[in-house]
Amino acid sequence: MRFTRKLPGANEVFLPDGPPRTMYRPLLEELERTGPGRWPAKLDQARKLLLDEQHAFGIPDGDKTHPTDPFPRLIAAGDWARLERGLSQRFRAINEFLRRLEAGKETVVPPEVVESSILYDTSWENRFGPVPVRQISFDVVAVEGTGGWEYLVIEENAKMPVGLAPMTRRRRISHEVFFPESYEQLSVRSLDGWLARLGDALRAASPKNAGATLAVISGGPDDQFYLDHHIYASEMDAILAETKDVEVDAEGYLAHRPTGRRIDVVYERVDEDRLYSEVPGLLRCHVEGKVHVLFAPNSEIVDDKGVGAFVPEMVRAYLGEEPLIDNARTWSLAVEDDYRYVMDHFEELVVKSRGGYGGKEVMVGPEESKGSIEKFRGMVERNPIEYVAQETIDFSTHVLCETDESGFVLRDSYADYRMLALAPDPEDPDVVEMVPGSLTRVAAPGKHVVNISSGGKMKDTWVLTDTP
Repeated sequence: MRFTRKLPGANEVFLPDGPPRTMYRPLLEELERTGPGRWPAKLDQARKLLLDEQHAFGIPDGDKTHPTDPFPRLIAAGDWARLERGLSQRFRAINEFLRRLEAGKETVVPPEVVESSILYDTSWENRFGPVPVRQISFDVVAVEGTGGWEYLVIEENAKMPVGLAPMTRRRRISHEVFFPESYEQLSVRSLDGWLARLGDALRAASPKNAGATLAVISGGPDDQFYLDHHIYASEMDAILAETKDVEVDAEGYLAHRPTGRRIDVVYERVDEDRLYSEVPGLLRCHVEGKVHVLFAPNSEIVDDKGVGAFVPEMVRAYLGEEPLIDNARTWSLAVEDDYRYVMDHFEELVVKSRGGYGGKEVMVGPEESKGSIEKFRGMVERNPIEYVAQETIDFSTHVLCETDESGFVLRDSYADYRMLALAPDPEDPDVVEMVPGSLTRVAAPGKHVVNISSGGKMKDTWVLTDTP
Protein backbone atom coordinates (compact mmCIF):
# COMPACT_ATOMS: atom_id res chain seq x y z
CA MET A 1 0.00 0.00 0.00
CA ARG A 2 1.33 3.43 -0.84
CA PHE A 3 0.07 6.97 -0.49
CA THR A 4 0.93 9.50 -3.18
CA ARG A 5 0.84 13.15 -2.12
CA LYS A 6 0.75 15.74 -4.89
CA LEU A 7 -1.46 18.55 -3.54
CA PRO A 8 -0.70 21.30 -1.00
CA GLY A 9 -3.91 20.81 1.01
CA ALA A 10 -3.55 18.94 4.33
CA ASN A 11 -4.51 15.29 3.95
CA GLU A 12 -7.10 13.97 6.39
CA VAL A 13 -5.89 10.35 6.32
CA PHE A 14 -2.10 10.82 6.52
CA LEU A 15 0.04 13.21 8.56
CA PRO A 16 2.45 15.55 6.72
CA ASP A 17 5.46 13.37 7.65
CA GLY A 18 3.86 10.19 6.30
CA PRO A 19 2.19 7.99 8.95
CA PRO A 20 -1.62 7.66 9.10
CA ARG A 21 -3.69 9.68 11.52
CA THR A 22 -4.74 7.55 14.50
CA MET A 23 -8.45 7.28 13.77
CA TYR A 24 -7.81 5.97 10.26
CA ARG A 25 -5.65 3.03 11.37
CA PRO A 26 -8.57 0.55 11.65
CA LEU A 27 -9.63 1.30 8.06
CA LEU A 28 -6.11 0.96 6.68
CA GLU A 29 -5.53 -2.27 8.60
CA GLU A 30 -8.79 -3.76 7.30
CA LEU A 31 -7.84 -2.68 3.78
CA GLU A 32 -4.53 -4.53 4.15
CA ARG A 33 -6.30 -7.65 5.43
CA THR A 34 -8.61 -7.58 2.42
CA GLY A 35 -5.68 -7.24 0.02
CA PRO A 36 -5.69 -6.03 -3.58
CA GLY A 37 -6.47 -9.51 -4.88
CA ARG A 38 -9.93 -9.53 -3.25
CA TRP A 39 -10.67 -5.89 -3.98
CA PRO A 40 -12.16 -6.31 -7.50
CA ALA A 41 -14.66 -8.86 -6.15
CA LYS A 42 -15.76 -6.41 -3.47
CA LEU A 43 -16.16 -3.66 -6.08
CA ASP A 44 -18.33 -5.99 -8.14
CA GLN A 45 -20.39 -6.95 -5.07
CA ALA A 46 -21.03 -3.29 -4.20
CA ARG A 47 -22.00 -2.42 -7.77
CA LYS A 48 -24.38 -5.40 -7.88
CA LEU A 49 -26.09 -4.32 -4.63
CA LEU A 50 -26.75 -0.86 -6.04
CA LEU A 51 -27.83 -2.09 -9.45
CA ASP A 52 -30.14 -4.70 -7.90
CA GLU A 53 -31.92 -1.91 -6.05
CA GLN A 54 -32.14 0.14 -9.24
CA HIS A 55 -33.69 -2.81 -11.09
CA ALA A 56 -36.09 -3.49 -8.20
CA PHE A 57 -37.44 0.02 -8.68
CA GLY A 58 -38.21 -0.80 -12.29
CA ILE A 59 -35.26 1.01 -13.87
CA PRO A 60 -33.77 -1.68 -16.12
CA ASP A 61 -31.53 0.42 -18.33
CA GLY A 62 -28.31 2.29 -17.69
CA ASP A 63 -26.46 2.82 -14.42
CA LYS A 64 -27.98 5.43 -12.09
CA THR A 65 -25.76 4.58 -9.12
CA HIS A 66 -23.16 7.44 -9.30
CA PRO A 67 -19.34 7.23 -9.30
CA THR A 68 -18.17 6.18 -5.84
CA ASP A 69 -14.88 5.84 -3.97
CA PRO A 70 -15.24 3.11 -1.32
CA PHE A 71 -12.76 4.42 1.29
CA PRO A 72 -14.87 6.34 3.87
CA ARG A 73 -14.17 9.69 5.45
CA LEU A 74 -14.22 10.10 9.23
CA ILE A 75 -15.39 13.01 11.39
CA ALA A 76 -14.33 12.98 15.05
CA ALA A 77 -17.06 13.47 17.64
CA GLY A 78 -15.72 16.86 18.77
CA ASP A 79 -15.48 18.19 15.22
CA TRP A 80 -19.02 17.06 14.51
CA ALA A 81 -20.32 18.84 17.61
CA ARG A 82 -18.81 22.12 16.32
CA LEU A 83 -20.23 21.59 12.85
CA GLU A 84 -23.66 20.75 14.22
CA ARG A 85 -23.81 23.91 16.34
CA GLY A 86 -22.42 26.17 13.64
CA LEU A 87 -24.61 24.98 10.78
CA SER A 88 -27.75 24.98 12.93
CA GLN A 89 -26.95 28.58 13.80
CA ARG A 90 -26.68 29.49 10.11
CA PHE A 91 -29.97 27.72 9.38
CA ARG A 92 -31.81 29.82 11.97
CA ALA A 93 -30.26 33.05 10.69
CA ILE A 94 -31.23 32.27 7.09
CA ASN A 95 -34.85 31.62 8.04
CA GLU A 96 -34.94 34.94 9.89
CA PHE A 97 -33.50 36.66 6.80
CA LEU A 98 -36.30 35.20 4.67
CA ARG A 99 -38.96 36.28 7.16
CA ARG A 100 -37.63 39.83 7.13
CA LEU A 101 -37.23 39.89 3.38
CA GLU A 102 -40.83 38.75 2.93
CA ALA A 103 -42.00 41.46 5.36
CA GLY A 104 -39.94 44.17 3.66
CA LYS A 105 -37.74 44.62 6.76
CA GLU A 106 -34.44 43.10 5.59
CA THR A 107 -31.42 45.25 6.49
CA VAL A 108 -28.30 43.06 6.21
CA VAL A 109 -28.02 42.21 2.52
CA PRO A 110 -27.48 45.34 0.38
CA PRO A 111 -30.51 46.18 -1.80
CA GLU A 112 -28.42 46.01 -4.96
CA VAL A 113 -27.57 42.39 -4.17
CA VAL A 114 -31.20 41.37 -3.54
CA GLU A 115 -32.61 43.32 -6.46
CA SER A 116 -30.06 41.96 -8.92
CA SER A 117 -30.66 38.32 -7.97
CA ILE A 118 -32.09 36.12 -10.71
CA LEU A 119 -33.54 34.00 -7.89
CA TYR A 120 -35.78 36.81 -6.58
CA ASP A 121 -38.92 38.14 -8.23
CA THR A 122 -40.98 41.01 -6.82
CA SER A 123 -43.82 40.60 -9.31
CA TRP A 124 -45.78 38.37 -6.89
CA GLU A 125 -46.94 39.48 -3.45
CA ASN A 126 -46.07 36.20 -1.77
CA ARG A 127 -43.91 33.53 -3.32
CA PHE A 128 -42.33 32.24 -0.11
CA GLY A 129 -44.91 29.92 1.44
CA PRO A 130 -45.91 29.76 5.12
CA VAL A 131 -42.47 28.61 6.32
CA PRO A 132 -39.49 29.65 4.23
CA VAL A 133 -37.09 26.68 4.49
CA ARG A 134 -37.42 23.20 5.97
CA GLN A 135 -34.07 21.86 4.76
CA ILE A 136 -30.75 23.33 3.71
CA SER A 137 -27.62 21.54 2.63
CA PHE A 138 -24.30 23.21 3.36
CA ASP A 139 -21.21 22.72 1.23
CA VAL A 140 -18.30 22.86 3.67
CA VAL A 141 -14.53 22.49 3.41
CA ALA A 142 -11.90 21.88 6.08
CA VAL A 143 -8.53 23.56 6.50
CA GLU A 144 -5.96 22.50 9.08
CA GLY A 145 -5.27 25.11 11.73
CA THR A 146 -2.96 25.14 14.73
CA GLY A 147 -5.68 23.68 16.95
CA GLY A 148 -7.08 21.09 14.53
CA TRP A 149 -9.53 21.25 11.66
CA GLU A 150 -11.32 24.51 10.92
CA TYR A 151 -14.42 24.61 8.72
CA LEU A 152 -15.62 27.10 6.10
CA VAL A 153 -18.95 27.22 4.27
CA ILE A 154 -18.61 27.53 0.50
CA GLU A 155 -22.34 27.81 -0.23
CA GLU A 156 -25.85 26.93 0.90
CA ASN A 157 -28.33 24.89 -1.14
CA ALA A 158 -32.04 25.16 -0.39
CA LYS A 159 -33.31 24.66 -3.94
CA MET A 160 -31.76 21.32 -4.88
CA PRO A 161 -30.00 19.95 -1.79
CA VAL A 162 -29.21 16.54 -3.27
CA GLY A 163 -27.40 14.25 -0.87
CA LEU A 164 -29.33 12.15 1.63
CA ALA A 165 -30.41 9.29 -0.66
CA PRO A 166 -26.93 8.69 -2.12
CA MET A 167 -25.48 9.18 1.37
CA THR A 168 -27.50 6.26 2.72
CA ARG A 169 -26.50 4.03 -0.21
CA ARG A 170 -22.77 4.81 0.18
CA ARG A 171 -23.24 3.87 3.83
CA ARG A 172 -24.70 0.50 2.95
CA ILE A 173 -21.78 -0.56 0.78
CA SER A 174 -19.06 0.82 3.09
CA HIS A 175 -20.65 -0.94 6.07
CA GLU A 176 -21.71 -4.24 4.46
CA VAL A 177 -19.09 -4.76 1.77
CA PHE A 178 -15.82 -2.90 2.26
CA PHE A 179 -15.20 -2.13 5.94
CA PRO A 180 -17.61 -4.06 8.21
CA GLU A 181 -15.02 -4.61 10.97
CA SER A 182 -13.94 -0.95 11.10
CA TYR A 183 -17.58 0.16 11.16
CA GLU A 184 -18.19 -1.82 14.34
CA GLN A 185 -14.85 -0.94 15.93
CA LEU A 186 -15.14 2.81 15.39
CA SER A 187 -18.73 3.20 16.67
CA VAL A 188 -20.31 5.15 13.84
CA ARG A 189 -23.53 7.14 14.14
CA SER A 190 -26.29 5.50 12.13
CA LEU A 191 -28.17 6.97 9.17
CA ASP A 192 -31.13 4.63 9.71
CA GLY A 193 -34.45 6.46 9.72
CA TRP A 194 -33.12 9.77 8.44
CA LEU A 195 -34.85 9.58 5.06
CA ALA A 196 -38.15 9.15 6.91
CA ARG A 197 -37.16 12.09 9.11
CA LEU A 198 -36.62 14.14 5.95
CA GLY A 199 -40.20 13.26 5.02
CA ASP A 200 -41.33 14.56 8.43
CA ALA A 201 -39.54 17.85 7.78
CA LEU A 202 -41.08 18.27 4.35
CA ARG A 203 -44.60 17.54 5.59
CA ALA A 204 -44.09 20.01 8.44
CA ALA A 205 -44.29 22.78 5.82
CA SER A 206 -48.00 22.00 5.38
CA PRO A 207 -50.77 22.88 7.88
CA LYS A 208 -51.72 19.17 7.71
CA ASN A 209 -48.28 18.25 9.11
CA ALA A 210 -47.90 14.46 9.33
CA GLY A 211 -51.16 13.97 7.42
CA ALA A 212 -49.96 15.88 4.35
CA THR A 213 -49.70 14.08 1.02
CA LEU A 214 -46.14 14.47 -0.23
CA ALA A 215 -45.09 14.09 -3.88
CA VAL A 216 -41.58 13.80 -5.28
CA ILE A 217 -41.67 15.38 -8.75
CA SER A 218 -39.00 13.84 -10.95
CA GLY A 219 -37.54 14.63 -14.32
CA GLY A 220 -38.06 11.00 -15.30
CA PRO A 221 -35.85 8.14 -16.48
CA ASP A 222 -33.34 10.37 -18.28
CA ASP A 223 -32.41 12.18 -15.04
CA GLN A 224 -29.08 11.01 -13.59
CA PHE A 225 -30.70 11.08 -10.13
CA TYR A 226 -33.79 9.07 -11.13
CA LEU A 227 -32.83 6.20 -8.82
CA ASP A 228 -32.49 8.68 -5.96
CA HIS A 229 -35.99 9.98 -6.67
CA HIS A 230 -37.36 6.45 -6.26
CA ILE A 231 -35.46 6.07 -2.99
CA TYR A 232 -36.81 9.35 -1.62
CA ALA A 233 -40.39 8.47 -2.55
CA SER A 234 -40.16 4.95 -1.15
CA GLU A 235 -38.60 5.84 2.20
CA MET A 236 -40.66 9.02 2.75
CA ASP A 237 -43.95 7.27 1.83
CA ALA A 238 -44.48 9.80 -0.96
CA ILE A 239 -45.97 9.73 -4.45
CA LEU A 240 -43.35 9.61 -7.22
CA ALA A 241 -44.54 11.53 -10.27
CA GLU A 242 -43.35 13.33 -13.35
CA THR A 243 -44.80 16.67 -14.42
CA LYS A 244 -47.11 14.89 -16.88
CA ASP A 245 -48.65 13.01 -13.95
CA VAL A 246 -49.89 16.09 -12.06
CA GLU A 247 -52.35 18.88 -12.82
CA VAL A 248 -54.17 21.74 -11.15
CA ASP A 249 -57.80 20.62 -10.88
CA ALA A 250 -60.98 22.62 -11.41
CA GLU A 251 -60.93 23.86 -7.81
CA GLY A 252 -57.32 25.06 -8.03
CA TYR A 253 -55.68 22.20 -6.13
CA LEU A 254 -52.76 20.11 -7.33
CA ALA A 255 -53.81 16.55 -8.09
CA HIS A 256 -52.06 13.32 -9.04
CA ARG A 257 -53.73 12.19 -12.27
CA PRO A 258 -53.29 8.39 -11.94
CA THR A 259 -54.80 8.20 -8.43
CA GLY A 260 -56.84 11.41 -8.17
CA ARG A 261 -55.16 12.24 -4.83
CA ARG A 262 -54.62 15.88 -3.99
CA ILE A 263 -51.03 16.80 -3.20
CA ASP A 264 -50.21 19.04 -0.23
CA VAL A 265 -46.41 19.29 -0.51
CA VAL A 266 -44.22 19.16 -3.61
CA TYR A 267 -40.61 18.04 -3.22
CA GLU A 268 -39.36 19.02 -6.65
CA ARG A 269 -36.41 17.21 -8.17
CA VAL A 270 -36.85 18.87 -11.55
CA ASP A 271 -35.76 22.23 -12.90
CA GLU A 272 -38.04 25.05 -11.75
CA ASP A 273 -38.69 26.49 -15.21
CA ARG A 274 -39.77 23.10 -16.47
CA LEU A 275 -41.94 22.48 -13.40
CA TYR A 276 -43.95 25.69 -13.73
CA SER A 277 -44.20 25.61 -17.52
CA GLU A 278 -45.35 21.98 -17.65
CA VAL A 279 -47.85 22.28 -14.77
CA PRO A 280 -49.98 25.34 -15.64
CA GLY A 281 -51.46 27.05 -12.61
CA LEU A 282 -49.02 25.55 -10.11
CA LEU A 283 -47.55 28.88 -9.07
CA ARG A 284 -51.00 30.37 -8.41
CA CYS A 285 -51.93 27.21 -6.50
CA HIS A 286 -48.84 27.69 -4.33
CA VAL A 287 -49.42 31.41 -3.77
CA GLU A 288 -53.02 30.70 -2.67
CA GLY A 289 -51.76 28.18 -0.11
CA LYS A 290 -53.42 25.15 -1.74
CA VAL A 291 -50.11 23.39 -2.15
CA HIS A 292 -46.69 24.05 -0.72
CA VAL A 293 -43.83 23.93 -3.21
CA LEU A 294 -40.83 23.35 -1.00
CA PHE A 295 -38.31 25.21 -3.08
CA ALA A 296 -40.74 28.00 -3.79
CA PRO A 297 -39.68 30.99 -5.88
CA ASN A 298 -37.99 33.67 -3.78
CA SER A 299 -37.04 31.29 -0.98
CA GLU A 300 -34.49 30.19 -3.57
CA ILE A 301 -32.60 33.41 -2.92
CA VAL A 302 -30.88 31.39 -0.18
CA ASP A 303 -28.96 29.69 -3.01
CA ASP A 304 -27.70 33.00 -4.42
CA LYS A 305 -23.99 33.00 -3.68
CA GLY A 306 -24.03 36.79 -3.51
CA VAL A 307 -26.54 36.56 -0.64
CA GLY A 308 -24.61 33.75 1.03
CA ALA A 309 -21.69 36.10 1.52
CA PHE A 310 -23.75 37.93 4.15
CA VAL A 311 -24.85 34.95 6.29
CA PRO A 312 -22.26 35.59 9.04
CA GLU A 313 -23.59 39.14 9.38
CA MET A 314 -27.16 37.76 9.51
CA VAL A 315 -26.06 35.66 12.50
CA ARG A 316 -24.72 38.76 14.25
CA ALA A 317 -27.63 41.05 13.38
CA TYR A 318 -30.57 38.69 13.78
CA LEU A 319 -29.43 36.18 16.41
CA GLY A 320 -27.12 38.46 18.41
CA GLU A 321 -24.40 35.78 18.26
CA GLU A 322 -20.95 35.41 16.74
CA PRO A 323 -20.82 32.95 13.82
CA LEU A 324 -19.46 29.58 14.89
CA ILE A 325 -18.57 28.69 11.29
CA ASP A 326 -17.48 31.34 8.82
CA ASN A 327 -17.66 31.67 5.05
CA ALA A 328 -14.85 31.29 2.65
CA ARG A 329 -14.01 34.93 1.87
CA THR A 330 -16.44 36.07 -0.83
CA TRP A 331 -16.72 39.18 -3.01
CA SER A 332 -20.02 40.13 -4.69
CA LEU A 333 -19.52 41.82 -8.06
CA ALA A 334 -22.85 43.61 -7.56
CA VAL A 335 -20.94 45.76 -5.05
CA GLU A 336 -18.67 48.32 -6.75
CA ASP A 337 -15.65 48.00 -4.43
CA ASP A 338 -15.78 44.20 -4.67
CA TYR A 339 -16.01 44.39 -8.46
CA ARG A 340 -12.85 46.47 -8.73
CA TYR A 341 -10.91 44.13 -6.44
CA VAL A 342 -11.99 40.99 -8.30
CA MET A 343 -11.15 42.35 -11.75
CA ASP A 344 -7.69 43.35 -10.48
CA HIS A 345 -7.05 39.85 -9.05
CA PHE A 346 -9.12 37.80 -11.49
CA GLU A 347 -6.64 35.02 -12.24
CA GLU A 348 -6.01 34.40 -8.51
CA LEU A 349 -9.65 33.74 -7.55
CA VAL A 350 -12.51 31.28 -7.94
CA VAL A 351 -15.23 33.12 -9.89
CA LYS A 352 -18.70 31.62 -10.19
CA SER A 353 -22.23 32.44 -11.26
CA ARG A 354 -24.45 33.49 -8.34
CA GLY A 355 -27.29 31.22 -9.45
CA GLY A 356 -25.26 28.38 -10.96
CA TYR A 357 -25.16 24.85 -9.60
CA GLY A 358 -23.58 21.49 -10.34
CA GLY A 359 -20.13 22.97 -10.98
CA LYS A 360 -21.42 25.00 -13.93
CA GLU A 361 -20.12 28.50 -14.71
CA VAL A 362 -17.16 28.19 -12.34
CA MET A 363 -13.60 29.32 -13.05
CA VAL A 364 -10.77 28.29 -10.73
CA GLY A 365 -8.16 30.87 -11.77
CA PRO A 366 -4.95 29.04 -10.78
CA GLU A 367 -6.09 25.90 -12.66
CA GLU A 368 -7.13 27.60 -15.92
CA SER A 369 -5.22 28.50 -19.07
CA LYS A 370 -4.70 32.15 -19.94
CA GLY A 371 -7.17 31.82 -22.80
CA SER A 372 -9.86 30.31 -20.56
CA ILE A 373 -9.36 33.06 -17.97
CA GLU A 374 -9.77 35.80 -20.57
CA LYS A 375 -12.87 34.14 -22.02
CA PHE A 376 -14.44 33.92 -18.55
CA ARG A 377 -13.40 37.53 -17.80
CA GLY A 378 -15.31 38.61 -20.90
CA MET A 379 -18.46 36.84 -19.65
CA VAL A 380 -18.12 38.55 -16.28
CA GLU A 381 -17.55 41.99 -17.78
CA ARG A 382 -20.74 41.66 -19.84
CA ASN A 383 -22.87 40.91 -16.76
CA PRO A 384 -20.82 41.46 -13.58
CA ILE A 385 -23.73 41.52 -11.13
CA GLU A 386 -24.38 37.83 -11.87
CA TYR A 387 -21.02 36.72 -10.40
CA VAL A 388 -19.21 36.34 -7.10
CA ALA A 389 -15.59 35.49 -6.38
CA GLN A 390 -14.00 33.52 -3.56
CA GLU A 391 -10.43 33.12 -2.45
CA THR A 392 -8.74 30.00 -3.76
CA ILE A 393 -8.37 27.72 -0.74
CA ASP A 394 -6.10 24.72 -0.54
CA PHE A 395 -8.68 22.94 1.58
CA SER A 396 -8.19 19.44 2.91
CA THR A 397 -7.70 16.41 0.75
CA HIS A 398 -8.90 12.86 1.26
CA VAL A 399 -7.89 9.77 -0.70
CA LEU A 400 -9.01 7.97 -3.83
CA CYS A 401 -8.50 4.22 -3.33
CA GLU A 402 -7.21 2.37 -6.39
CA THR A 403 -5.09 -0.67 -7.19
CA ASP A 404 -2.24 -1.35 -9.61
CA GLU A 405 0.29 -4.15 -10.09
CA SER A 406 2.04 -3.25 -6.83
CA GLY A 407 -1.06 -3.16 -4.59
CA PHE A 408 -3.27 -0.41 -3.20
CA VAL A 409 -2.61 3.18 -4.27
CA LEU A 410 -4.15 5.99 -2.20
CA ARG A 411 -4.05 9.31 -4.06
CA ASP A 412 -4.78 12.65 -2.43
CA SER A 413 -7.69 14.60 -3.88
CA TYR A 414 -9.62 17.68 -2.74
CA ALA A 415 -12.86 16.84 -0.91
CA ASP A 416 -15.78 18.81 0.48
CA TYR A 417 -18.72 17.94 2.70
CA ARG A 418 -22.40 18.22 1.82
CA MET A 419 -24.24 18.33 5.16
CA LEU A 420 -28.00 18.43 5.58
CA ALA A 421 -29.96 20.36 8.21
CA LEU A 422 -33.67 19.74 8.77
CA ALA A 423 -36.44 21.66 10.55
CA PRO A 424 -39.00 18.90 11.24
CA ASP A 425 -40.93 20.54 14.12
CA PRO A 426 -44.26 21.75 12.64
CA GLU A 427 -44.67 24.35 15.38
CA ASP A 428 -41.14 25.77 15.47
CA PRO A 429 -38.98 25.86 12.31
CA ASP A 430 -36.04 27.09 14.37
CA VAL A 431 -35.67 23.63 15.92
CA VAL A 432 -32.87 22.27 13.74
CA GLU A 433 -31.62 18.71 13.41
CA MET A 434 -28.44 17.77 11.55
CA VAL A 435 -28.27 14.46 9.70
CA PRO A 436 -25.28 12.75 11.42
CA GLY A 437 -23.21 12.22 8.33
CA SER A 438 -22.30 13.86 5.06
CA LEU A 439 -22.07 13.15 1.38
CA THR A 440 -18.39 13.68 0.73
CA ARG A 441 -17.57 14.70 -2.83
CA VAL A 442 -14.02 14.08 -4.02
CA ALA A 443 -12.65 16.01 -6.98
CA ALA A 444 -10.93 14.51 -9.97
CA PRO A 445 -7.17 14.38 -9.29
CA GLY A 446 -5.57 17.82 -9.30
CA LYS A 447 -8.88 19.72 -9.49
CA HIS A 448 -10.72 21.82 -6.91
CA VAL A 449 -14.25 21.41 -8.34
CA VAL A 450 -15.82 18.40 -6.63
CA ASN A 451 -19.14 18.05 -8.46
CA ILE A 452 -19.97 14.66 -9.96
CA SER A 453 -20.74 16.37 -13.27
CA SER A 454 -17.14 17.68 -13.27
CA GLY A 455 -15.55 14.26 -12.79
CA GLY A 456 -15.79 13.92 -9.02
CA LYS A 457 -16.85 10.91 -6.97
CA MET A 458 -19.07 10.35 -3.94
CA LYS A 459 -17.78 8.94 -0.66
CA ASP A 460 -19.40 7.80 2.59
CA THR A 461 -18.73 9.87 5.72
CA TRP A 462 -18.72 8.33 9.20
CA VAL A 463 -19.50 10.53 12.20
CA LEU A 464 -17.90 8.89 15.22
CA THR A 465 -19.56 8.77 18.65
CA ASP A 466 -16.19 9.23 20.33
CA THR A 467 -12.64 9.97 19.21
CA PRO A 468 -10.31 6.95 18.93
